[in-house]
Amino acid sequence: MRCRPNAIAMALVGLACWQLGDGLWIYAKARLAHYLIADAWQQTLATGKTAKPWPWADTWPVARLQAIDHNIDLYILEGAHGSALAFGPGHMQGSAYPGTEGVSIVGGHRDTHFRFLQQLEPGDPLRITTNSGTVTSYRVVGQRIANSARAPLRVTATESQLLLITCYPFDSLRTGGPLRYVVTAVAEQSSAATDTLLR
Repeated sequence: MRCRPNAIAMALVGLACWQLGDGLWIYAKARLAHYLIADAWQQTLATGKTAKPWPWADTWPVARLQAIDHNIDLYILEGAHGSALAFGPGHMQGSAYPGTEGVSIVGGHRDTHFRFLQQLEPGDPLRITTNSGTVTSYRVVGQRIANSARAPLRVTATESQLLLITCYPFDSLRTGGPLRYVVTAVAEQSSAATDTLLR
């Protein structure tokens, strides 16, 4: 049985509509998740207790990252696992919490939340707000490319640092390669301040 050209065209239109609808659903979920995460962050600041963005979430906001010069305002979620990274950058368990003493490691996807890392330059300011409301200023001191297949990421520091890590290269069509883009920032000062939105 041969399909008529109109039947093929209708099938292609149906497929395109299904893919568009699927894409819009993913976008709508991401937007809704952002608002729920922002609300959980505000609850955490107000009560001092961890608030999950939705009841079945296996992650929650632990800090807020702002790169004001690049108009970036992100919530850092607990855990650098896939379900957390789908909604924002994730704090790597075992490292210091962002905005506290020690070395904090935060990972994110190169094609979404951490795409801006390629624009950071030494000297650029970053700001971390902790879940207690303390604000710590950081200054980018360098970037490097690490090969995770050759050696694990080694971290040695005598000062509080923030390591922002994503896959590399940024424009690669292949995912899951061994290269990582690592931005290192050093803490400058901490202060108790109100959490403010980027404008």
